[in-house]
Amino acid sequence: MSKEYTIKDLGDVRILDIEGKEYRTYYSKRVIELLIQRKGLARAPLYFTQKTKQSRHLQSLFNYLNKNTKNLKVLEVGCSAGHITEYLNEQPCIEEIYTYDVDRAFVEISRLKKEELGLHKVKFVDHFSIRETSDLPYENNFFDLIIVLAIVEHLPFENRHLYIDAYYRTLKVGGIIGFWDTPNRYFFLDTHSTRLPFIQWFSPHFAYFYARLFRRLKGGSFPGFVRAGTGWRNATYYELLPKTLMIDVKDISDEIGYSYKNSFTKLSTTLCKLFARLCNVPAPFFTHALNVVFRKTHDYE
Repeated sequence: MSKEYTIKDLGDVRILDIEGKEYRTYYSKRVIELLIQRKGLARAPLYFTQKTKQSRHLQSLFNYLNKNTKNLKVLEVGCSAGHITEYLNEQPCIEEIYTYDVDRAFVEISRLKKEELGLHKVKFVDHFSIRETSDLPYENNFFDLIIVLAIVEHLPFENRHLYIDAYYRTLKVGGIIGFWDTPNRYFFLDTHSTRLPFIQWFSPHFAYFYARLFRRLKGGSFPGFVRAGTGWRNATYYELLPKTLMIDVKDISDEIGYSYKNSFTKLSTTLCKLFARLCNVPAPFFTHALNVVFRKTHDYE
């Protein structure tokens, strides 16, 4: 039997009551209903606090940018339900925000938030197909800043570089692009989807068998397991770099204020740093999650 719920409107606050358990939010009744339709009653309340949880990844970036820049034109890759869009709209250094998603329901929610919350810096909330996001309809050298938060692991695995290069193409020379909360394929454990060790290194067929064996499948079918967006294969530092463009980029993560501390365990932090030093690769190469920032320094095309 499905759970019953009510939404109480107390003026500035709405309370979602699910069988006696209350969740408070400033979102409208309509936004709450759309979240329930898209994510289900059990998961919808999680989106009431996503802005606070996810924006923590961006605090160091905007501590830096709000002191040193202004009038930025920003692309947010994958707006989801608009929680980071809200956060970006609050940043003094930002003048214009462009965002999109491949999920129609999330785009509808984000557009509704733009209207109801007065997100005046948001110029467009677009819906694109997955194919369209590999060739974004923005001019070359258009954006000062591109935000890619918890996205790369969901891109189609076989041609992921096309999507990454689309971001870099639209970034101005001197502009900044950041990738955050990206689960690392070179870390021993898939911390994102299955919570199984080494699965991200296996072939799709063997990984599917492995996940079924330990009952870690969210869908169940093999086509569902390997489709774009499932995320179990994670991503690498190398995949965050441009591939088909003649441009130069510089890793400025340290300058912005991002340390390479691995919060998974102290032992794994030590091992990741040791492996990176031995292999002569950037410090976050083996961390459980990639949080890195690049500046586009030169365009030869």
